[in-house]
Amino acid sequence: MGAVYEEFERELIKLQKACRGDPRREVIQLFLLALEREELVSIGYRESLMERRLAAMPIPADVREIIRHALVWIWKDEEMHTIYIRGAILKLGGLGLRLQALLAQAAGGIGGWAGSVMQHSRWSRAPLSRLIAGAITFAGGLVGKVPADVRKHLQFGPFRNFCSFNIDAEKTAAVCWYRIAELAAAQPDLDADLSRDFQRVAQDEDRHCVLFGILEEVLTDDDTLAEGVTVTDLVERIRAVGDEFLPRPYRSRSILENPIGSGQPVYVMQSNDRADKRTLFRRLLKESQLAQAIQRRAEFLGRAVDTLKIAIKPTFMLGYHRKDLSPITDVELLHDLAEFLGELGCHELVIIEGRNIYDRFFQNRSVHAVARYFGIASASYRVADTADEQVDHHYRRGMAQYTIARSWRDADFRISFPKIRSHPIEMALLSLGNVEWVGGRCDEYLFLERQADRATAIMMLLDDFPPHFAILDGFENAPDGLIGVMGCRRPRHLRRFYAGADALAVDTVALRQIGVTQSPQGSLLRTAGYWFGGSPGEIKVIGETSPIVGWQGPYSTELRSLLSMMAYPVYVMGSGRGELFVPEMDEQAFPPIAREGWFLKLRRRAVRRLLGLRIPNK
Repeated sequence: MGAVYEEFERELIKLQKACRGDPRREVIQLFLLALEREELVSIGYRESLMERRLAAMPIPADVREIIRHALVWIWKDEEMHTIYIRGAILKLGGLGLRLQALLAQAAGGIGGWAGSVMQHSRWSRAPLSRLIAGAITFAGGLVGKVPADVRKHLQFGPFRNFCSFNIDAEKTAAVCWYRIAELAAAQPDLDADLSRDFQRVAQDEDRHCVLFGILEEVLTDDDTLAEGVTVTDLVERIRAVGDEFLPRPYRSRSILENPIGSGQPVYVMQSNDRADKRTLFRRLLKESQLAQAIQRRAEFLGRAVDTLKIAIKPTFMLGYHRKDLSPITDVELLHDLAEFLGELGCHELVIIEGRNIYDRFFQNRSVHAVARYFGIASASYRVADTADEQVDHHYRRGMAQYTIARSWRDADFRISFPKIRSHPIEMALLSLGNVEWVGGRCDEYLFLERQADRATAIMMLLDDFPPHFAILDGFENAPDGLIGVMGCRRPRHLRRFYAGADALAVDTVALRQIGVTQSPQGSLLRTAGYWFGGSPGEIKVIGETSPIVGWQGPYSTELRSLLSMMAYPVYVMGSGRGELFVPEMDEQAFPPIAREGWFLKLRRRAVRRLLGLRIPNK
């Protein structure tokens, strides 16, 4: 063990003595210590920094990409841990503890930035950053936050030195988390899931330690690959730690198990004649190889096609009024899809949707009630409400998602079939984001005390229960603007459909055609690239390849850009857990649960006017 680990062990023993007889106090102190440390490494391992450092190393491109992906997934793990432990602290304590948590996270962020600059930037390249980082490190040493044994490692040197330092750092993190798990298991008032999650985090840190050990061994002091090390050797050693640490081409999981990220062709069809809608949609279903995808899946499962259970996930729960059909999948097309599947011999069909935050404020917002309101009913399928179907599930990866809707879990073939809708964070909410309500309620992953962010919760669903096919409805009434996902007074008629077996590829093509060439950091598309081993690069587009003209996205004007940048933090911290952000509901069908006071009414009207969430004049 190194000096860093030995120093931490001494600190841990000192803390145990100080909190003897008071395990709850020790848990809280370890929570704060873990939060600071997780924020520190989530900044210190950030993708942009690792990419710059690796780009300067004289190693083969394929080796660089393998190492880059392993480091990126370590970074994403640490980000998940940070959000999880912060949420646990915020749920556990009052204002004082919350302030301590925010200060601990801030200290970790500053320390992570300073340490990463010291380890990865030369004086000649970043003199000002080095000067500031050195001052921060010196100040940290004076107040005991940066021990002498740590300071001597915070210097630019071979990349393997960075790996060697982090072997010790990850060992200390694992010891901390195992101790937290032990103490949490003995606290009867703490959620039983917490101890299990803490064990998972500790195991993640163990894996990170092994990975840094592998990188230390395969690299030399001049940042080249050690003699005798081959790509195959490196891949097999990393695979033994976890498939997720490898880029997609090196993973062992079949595309029939999970096609996301496989880069399969995307079919795009367009007609400028509104009368062609259903004919064009039927042609899309035939030519996009949906029948063949179902047949291949049946063969993979060793089943006949007519025995398969098919789940279709449209979007209609953000629908609020019949005068505005922009947030919902076209009901005629939904019926046409069910009819097409019936012709293939698939008769066990379920339309599955999940309640959203509107049911906190309005009555009759169950899936069945909203489906009846919009005419979603047929003898060809049944309708399932995910809120009524949640069953426990232990996910392979990720944090704080514990359940899944039974109908989505048990389906042999899953289809994501949403409407193309603008979104202030995603640019457009498409087929990947469409699955977010089939697990735990999405509002559990939105607000400050969340223990996993929305993107992570969705990736967990996509990883264990992926859609096997994606269809995007953009033919008519596609809502654009700042927050089209909730509704639109003047929706666009794009006259276009998208389909394919790889939902990530389908979304990527659709976004490119509406003018989004670079997905924002933290978006679902970017996160899916990390999670599933890389985003599709060159995707074969069969059909229409021209850009969509006239799409007014959330960043189409300077005012919209400003509001979009503010949207997420305002919604998380200033929306009253969503009560301000509701459209002009059809209150005859969906009456308010509680009387709307004059002050709430005034604020809601102001938000609706600002965001354009008013009923269309028709």
